[in-house]
Amino acid sequence: MTLDLVTAKRMALEYLAEQQTKPGGVPYSIVDSRIVEDDEGWYFPYQSVEFLTTGDMNASLVGNWPIFVRRDGLHVGPCRPEKWLRRN
Repeated sequence: MTLDLVTAKRMALEYLAEQQTKPGGVPYSIVDSRIVEDDEGWYFPYQSVEFLTTGDMNASLVGNWPIFVRRDGLHVGPCRPEKWLRRN
């Protein structure tokens, strides 16, 4: 099975919905303008809805890795993008 962007984004949103129900979780939103695709899948950067709507830095998420969805759907979760690993 090979996923497309629409399906991968839905899976990333489902993952974030689960995370926001955990202690310390807040409503999250994917930052569409920052989605990155590579040969292995997609990286979905996200931020708190409060920060995106108000700009309040106290509501900003810092240090979070994007949600990675592999093309085969076997991995959905935080992952440091490979291009960053090669650069650093």
